[in-house]
Amino acid sequence: MVQSLNEAIELSIVLPCLNEVQTLPICIQKAREAIAKLHLKGEIIVADNGSTDGSQELAVALGARVIQVPVRGYGAALTWGIRYARGEYIAIGDADDSYDFREAVPMVEKLMLGYQMVVGTRLKGEIYPGAMPWKNRYLGTPILTQIVNLLYGASFSDVNCGMRAFSKRAFLDMYVESFGMEFASEMLVKASVLRLKTTEVPITLYRDGRNRPPHLQPWSDGWRHLKYILLFAPRFIYGLPGGILLAIGIILASLLNLTPGGQSVYVGSFWFNDHWIVVAALCCLLGYELLLTGFLAHLYTLTHRIRRRSRWMDFLVKTIKIEQILLFSFVTLAIGVGFEFSVIESWIDGQFGPLNAIRPAVTGMILILMSTQTLFSGLFYAVLSDKYKHRSMFKLEPIKTSQKFPVSHK
Repeated sequence: MVQSLNEAIELSIVLPCLNEVQTLPICIQKAREAIAKLHLKGEIIVADNGSTDGSQELAVALGARVIQVPVRGYGAALTWGIRYARGEYIAIGDADDSYDFREAVPMVEKLMLGYQMVVGTRLKGEIYPGAMPWKNRYLGTPILTQIVNLLYGASFSDVNCGMRAFSKRAFLDMYVESFGMEFASEMLVKASVLRLKTTEVPITLYRDGRNRPPHLQPWSDGWRHLKYILLFAPRFIYGLPGGILLAIGIILASLLNLTPGGQSVYVGSFWFNDHWIVVAALCCLLGYELLLTGFLAHLYTLTHRIRRRSRWMDFLVKTIKIEQILLFSFVTLAIGVGFEFSVIESWIDGQFGPLNAIRPAVTGMILILMSTQTLFSGLFYAVLSDKYKHRSMFKLEPIKTSQKFPVSHK
């Protein structure tokens, strides 16, 4: 019997697929049992990534909808499948029989209670022998989990678990972009940033039922996960080290410039001479650049990656205009040039002889370089702030399902 695409669906179970003909039958069967146990109107979607082993035909024969995904990648398959899903609730899991879709039942029940995302946790559940390599179990997953929790104030125990359930609305609000395995991390990072209501459910990880190696590449995929986790944490990656370095540089440069050239500055049992002005310059310039980059990265993230507003960013964008940035840049430049002219004046007064003015000379250089950093960063800020102020706060909507996708029902 052909299932109508206009029929109301409450739950969609989405399986990413690339040559999974061996395990699709058992996965679809377990997904069907989960839907029946929940007493919901459901559908099973196989998001196919270009299988060549007959997976598409088998999935249709078993009663699933098949979505042909034009882009390769785990995240791409899930994104296409979820966007075409018609259910209010979505459950996802791998199509290699490493997850039992019947364990999605308590996850969906949590969604029905008001949660927006429910994540499976293998580390608090059960892991069958041979189901997870030791480097994933004891290194990759725990380390990435702790980084996500530290940077985003989350409390996950297993950020790499592939079995999850969430509302369709929450997924669209997250605006997930990753096409690779880092899709899993991006979801949880954005769920944390957007303060979605999340919880976990312990599940079992089985040894997958395929007779070929998995698609996962532990080291390269792990690095891609880490890159995406760090992308959304400019406050910690740029702001914290940048602020510390800039503070050290300013304090050190101030102390040295308030002391006559050639005389050492004593701070407790430590003393600093002329050469330390170079260290102060390095700290000032590197710290200031990190702060500017972190601020712009955060603004870019809000504008292009997360699509939400921030109260303090609203205030800054409303308060700081490009004209004020240009004025600050020119004032900083003028002060820096003033330092350099003071050095030239001292040189002239000394009959062009030996000069001991490294401190004001380097300080002037610091201010001149900071003014140019401010100027060019300000131009980029003007573009991003305009985008932030005037972008339409649109909501992504489900893709219309008027296309004739192969659908069947036993």
